[in-house]
Amino acid sequence: MNEIRVRWQMGLHEDASGNPSDGGVWFPDTPESRRDLEIIVEAGCETYGAGSHWLEQRQA
Repeated sequence: MNEIRVRWQMGLHEDASGNPSDGGVWFPDTPESRRDLEIIVEAGCETYGAGSHWLEQRQA
């Protein structure tokens, strides 16, 4: 099974404790989750600049 998540350049976002983070939660790579995460990537790049956010994929 493939999983995907949104990644971003270190320092753009923090976790709940205020520590810098560079990635979000892993989701199963379904058409619905891919669509939703691509929307988040697009919004992140519009806010922070081209290439600041992207999808990461892994085999789980």
